[in-house]
Amino acid sequence: MRKMYSNALLLVCLSVVMLWIGAKWNVVESAFFKGLGGASAEEEPFVIEREFERVLTLPERQPIYMKGEAFIQIGELEANQPVVVTGENEVYYELRLGNMTAFVRKGKETVEKKKLSTLVRTERFAAVSTLHKTAVYEEADLQSAIFLQLEEGYRYPIIKEIEDWYIIAIGERPGYIEKQTVTLDKGLPVLVYHHILPRDLMETTASTISLEAFEQQMEYLSDHQFMTLTAHQLYDYLEGRLVVPGKAVLITFDDGLLSTKEYAYPILKQYGFRALQHIISSRTDRAQGVQTFHTEGPLQYLTAADLNELADVFQFEAHTYELHSLQNGVDLGVGLDRSQEEIVLDLQRNLEQVPAAVSLAYPYGHYNEAFIAAAKEVGLLVGFTTSEGYANRSASNYEVCRFGMTENRSFEQFVAYVDGDMTWP
Repeated sequence: MRKMYSNALLLVCLSVVMLWIGAKWNVVESAFFKGLGGASAEEEPFVIEREFERVLTLPERQPIYMKGEAFIQIGELEANQPVVVTGENEVYYELRLGNMTAFVRKGKETVEKKKLSTLVRTERFAAVSTLHKTAVYEEADLQSAIFLQLEEGYRYPIIKEIEDWYIIAIGERPGYIEKQTVTLDKGLPVLVYHHILPRDLMETTASTISLEAFEQQMEYLSDHQFMTLTAHQLYDYLEGRLVVPGKAVLITFDDGLLSTKEYAYPILKQYGFRALQHIISSRTDRAQGVQTFHTEGPLQYLTAADLNELADVFQFEAHTYELHSLQNGVDLGVGLDRSQEEIVLDLQRNLEQVPAAVSLAYPYGHYNEAFIAAAKEVGLLVGFTTSEGYANRSASNYEVCRFGMTENRSFEQFVAYVDGDMTWP
C-alpha cells in the first residue's frame, strides 16, 4: 500500500512538472512567433471566410470605372473572379476599391449568395503608382490567378504590405500586387503661393514670386498634362476614396491678395486650372467697389465681390477671420495663444464668407492641438501647414505638407517637386 501511495505521489509530481514546463514553453513559443510577426491567439485575423448575399461573377474580363466628371477606366476585372456588390443602378453594379466606389457595367454576369475570403479590416496605409498596366493576384504568389489589372499612370490606395507584396482591397477581397511592379507613392505635390508681381516691380522675394516664373511653372504643368485637384479631391485621396492620376497637383494661394486676381487668375484660366485661395475674411472689406491694383503701398486684398467674380478658377478656403497676425515681440501666430473655443468662434466667422470651404491654411503655418480640434469641430477636413513635403496618407489630414513657391526657388526645384523627385532629410 505504501509503495502504491509513493508511486501515485510521484506521478502527481511529474504531472505538475510537465504542466509547468508546458506553460513555460507556451509563453516562450507565443513570444517567439509574435516576434516573427505571427498573429497571437488574441489577434484578429486579417482574412476570414464569410458569406455575402450579393456576389458578382463575370463570364469575361470587364473594365471597372471610377466616377468623376465622366466615368474613367481604372482597371479590368478578370473573368470568374467573384466580388461583392454594394449597390447598383440601371446600368452599373457598384463595388468598393479601397474606400471608394467603383463601377462595372451590367451584362451577362451572375449575382448570387456566396462565400468569399474577405478582409476583416482595412488600414490607412499608403498608395502605389503604376508605371504600366499592373497585375493584381488573388494570392501572394505569382502562380496564383490574376484577379485584376490596374491601369497605367494612376495612384491606387493600398491597405497593407507583407514581404514582397502590397495588398489592395477590391470587392471586399484582398488583391496582391508584387512590389517590384509598382512604386510606393510619395504623395501629391501641393504648391503654395502668396504675392505675384512682374519681376521688374519686385522689391523683395519674401513670400513673392515673379509673374515670369509663375507663367513658366504653369506652362510646364500644362505641357506635361497635369491635373489640378480640389481640396475635396485631396481629402478623398488621403482617405483612400479616390484613385488619382500620376500627373496631379494642388495649387494653393494664402491670404487672398489682389495680385492673384491681377496676375494668377488669367494664367490659370488660360490653362483650365483650378486653385485654392485661402481667405482672411476680416480683410475682404478693406476696400469697396472695383479696386485698381497698385504695386506700391499697402498690400491689397480681394473683396467679397472679387470672390464671386473669380469662382470659376478659385475654390475659396479658410485662413481664419482675424488670427493672421503675430504675438507682440514673439514670432508666433496669435492663434497659438487662443483656446479651442476662441479659435472655433473665429473659424465660424471665417466660414460665413467661405461656406463651401473644406480646408484650413494655418496662419504662418503655426498650429497646435487646439487649432486642429477647432478645425474638426467646425467641419473642416484638411489642415495645410508650411512644412515642406508631399501630401500623403502617412500623416494626419490636419498636418498636410506643401512646398512654398517664391522667387528664391529655381525652376529646377519646381520641376523636381511636381514630378515627385524631391527628397528631404
